[in-house]
Amino acid sequence: MYVITKEGVESLVRRLLDPGEAGRCRSELEKMLEIKEVLSWRADAGPCCAARVMSPGLFGEAQLLQTALEAFDKGNYQEAAALVSEFSHEAERNGSYRLW
Repeated sequence: MYVITKEGVESLVRRLLDPGEAGRCRSELEKMLEIKEVLSWRADAGPCCAARVMSPGLFGEAQLLQTALEAFDKGNYQEAAALVSEFSHEAERNGSYRLW
């Protein structure tokens, strides 16, 4: 089971910036995106108001990860790292680190 943590995301950013490590980060980016998409879907489908309030933040976080994955696939690891870092700031601001 993969769990997204602040420390794990910070580690991913560091590895994306390391030319020797960057190429091995794709599966981690994919897993993070998958988790955020599922959480966003559940929030949209959820019956409670609190879930629907969180949905836009979760969707935005998933979009950042999707864009980071696209940058990664183009070999632009620095841009991918910047987007993952932005994701981390958004997750912290939205309080969604507590969801994982």
